Amino acid sequence: MSDNDSFQVGIEFDSVLSAISKQIYETPLAFIRENVQNAVDALRIQASRDAINSSDPILKVQVTANNHVCEIADNGIGMSLADLRNLFWTIGASGKRTQEAREAGCVGMFGIGGFANFGVCDELRVVSQSPTDVIGHWTLLSRSDIEGAGGAIPRVQSGESDEVAPRGTLVRGVLKAPMDIDAMTTFIRDFVQYADETVLFNGTLVSQRALQLPSERGNDLTEITNEATIWSHGNVEVSGRLFETAGHLLQAEVQALTVSGEAVRIRGWLRFENGPIDVLKRGFKICSTTVQTDIGVSGVIDCDRLSPTAGRDSLNPESNSLLQSIVTSMEHAAVVAVLESPERITQHTRIFRYVRRHGMVPMLGHVVVEMADGSENRLEDVRGKSEGDIKVFFATSKNKALSQLLQTRGHVVVQLSGDNDKQAAIREYLSSLCGGQPFEGRIECAERYEVSSLFERVFLAELEQTITYAYEITELSIIPGRLTEDVPVYAVESNSKTLTMYVDVRHSEIRKLEQLGFGGIFSSLVASFVREYLGTTLRGRSPKFFGSGAVNLDFLAKRRSELWVLMTDDIEVLRRGTQREVVTQDDVQVIRAGGGGSAGPALGNQAPPGGKIPKLVRIEGAEEFASLTGYYLQIPKTASEAYGDVIQQCEGRGAVWAGNKVMLIASDLISTAFQFEVRLDRLITTEGVGGPTAGGAVEIDQPMQALYDRLYFPVPEALESFLVPTDKDAVRLEVRCDWTDFTLSRAWEPQSEPGTA
Repeated sequence: MSDNDSFQVGIEFDSVLSAISKQIYETPLAFIRENVQNAVDALRIQASRDAINSSDPILKVQVTANNHVCEIADNGIGMSLADLRNLFWTIGASGKRTQEAREAGCVGMFGIGGFANFGVCDELRVVSQSPTDVIGHWTLLSRSDIEGAGGAIPRVQSGESDEVAPRGTLVRGVLKAPMDIDAMTTFIRDFVQYADETVLFNGTLVSQRALQLPSERGNDLTEITNEATIWSHGNVEVSGRLFETAGHLLQAEVQALTVSGEAVRIRGWLRFENGPIDVLKRGFKICSTTVQTDIGVSGVIDCDRLSPTAGRDSLNPESNSLLQSIVTSMEHAAVVAVLESPERITQHTRIFRYVRRHGMVPMLGHVVVEMADGSENRLEDVRGKSEGDIKVFFATSKNKALSQLLQTRGHVVVQLSGDNDKQAAIREYLSSLCGGQPFEGRIECAERYEVSSLFERVFLAELEQTITYAYEITELSIIPGRLTEDVPVYAVESNSKTLTMYVDVRHSEIRKLEQLGFGGIFSSLVASFVREYLGTTLRGRSPKFFGSGAVNLDFLAKRRSELWVLMTDDIEVLRRGTQREVVTQDDVQVIRAGGGGSAGPALGNQAPPGGKIPKLVRIEGAEEFASLTGYYLQIPKTASEAYGDVIQQCEGRGAVWAGNKVMLIASDLISTAFQFEVRLDRLITTEGVGGPTAGGAVEIDQPMQALYDRLYFPVPEALESFLVPTDKDAVRLEVRCDWTDFTLSRAWEPQSEPGTA
């Protein structure tokens, strides 16, 4: 071979097409969303050229869907034959990366092209005519054409047509499967309801609904700010107004945005409650997403600077970072407003974690606390009393008799809240500003036990093993005995390398576990006991966590190189042959927590019946275990083995869903989150405020469960009908697990080389 010989790079076209269409257009819903988006973009550019509003009735998108055939027609800018060839039928090309397209507010920019439609289409016919053409053109490609090309790039048929004259585009797809028209109507309305453009679905208008801002809702809301206020975070400045309901729940209206001094078009509102944020671009919905917050945020944000990923189900990293900054600035403003009113503080108990983390404890003066004698005072009043010989103590209700005695003698005794974050914030305020002293903190071992029963020995052994494994604390001294203050366990705070811990193995909180037997659920509940009573202390001494309590993913990467080996196969698709794995009723194991019974095996079973590890378990139980009951979905084995112990330490759990995807999230509520994505082969529709919706989000209270050497994630009740099989229907799904670190603005992606991050 001579030095200047060459050959053309090969391509297995059908394989490339499958990869693209699988990620973008895997359901008819995605097909209609993407092509309606293209049609809306075409109207926006045409409106810009004609110097008219895109809501002008002369411009419209008409969608017709029936059985296997779906048509999307628009009278926008259209395409010439060259545009059809070079843009629509070319993978990676896009005509919407221009300044004109950006100024017009176009949503699409990825250039996936017409080929991706073959994820759901057997045939695709596209007719288009630009206003400068005398005649338009039709183009046609079918699945049989692609297969007939034998892996090479297929040829698209074309010819002249006046079907869309004088300008516009018609996309006609013959789908592989018949459409659910009701589901499709709900789905497309969710994406275009706030769009200015006229969008008709089978003749019915599904767009042009007004996005009502708080200031436009009449007497339902009261404004807190007298005028627009500027809130900032980094290089982002947001201008807005705060409102509250009669129940003191806060909402923020977003009016203006600048990024590094550049004005960016924005409109929307946020409600300071947990839920999804619908992200729009000039009324067209990009996606539903969530943002890391302490007090919870949901709402609608319409902004030109936000763009989706190629998969269209989330924001790209830059947009996600911008949305995070917008929400962060407004969250701070909301917390400041809450702290101005005792009534608002009562409605927003989640602020205390935020207050401590951001050095706002001195602003807690309006917090109302209970005194030992049952009366109530504001913290600023307590501060005013802390003079001279009067001492301030803080105590729990378990010390009420002694607390009242101290107060009778003239001292001030504050009864602490049971909420951990609120309690810690009040402690800090009283200690730093009132010279307060902990009264209930002097816990002592009143009586040492000689451990005699099998249960006591097993519990102590399981406790030690959990602490050693989950927190890597190896120098540990556990002393069984009865404690003052009626507490079941107490870890002595000291600078010693050895952690000394007193455990009352005969306390009712521990004894109730005896009825469970010594199986997987027993171990799981011991781990929950450790997290509840000792989590803060243990995280402070564990190398797996930063001082703030955040998960130290760098530490895990260094200490567990297998984490990255496992994540080279990050998308763990459970398959049987070429089909998605089927979850059936045979895969659901019913377990009873306490009391035995005939509904399923007792919790003490170490191995599942028949040796088959279930994909789903249902926990049923006695009243004292009511907080555990429900369905749990198995996290993939790779994730359970690699970092299952760390996942269990994440205090926040929730679920977000949109389209056919569910994201089960476990977060340390500081900077990192474990994401367990479940993808179904059908649309998830749940009841929303205005009727059925294709997206949603909920918090999850149940803890995770460690069973059968696997980790199980609680299934929200709202999703049980989609994730739990019945006698008639199986559930087909794919799963994926990964970590994200919001502080470092990076995701921990799978690597091709083991041991790398």
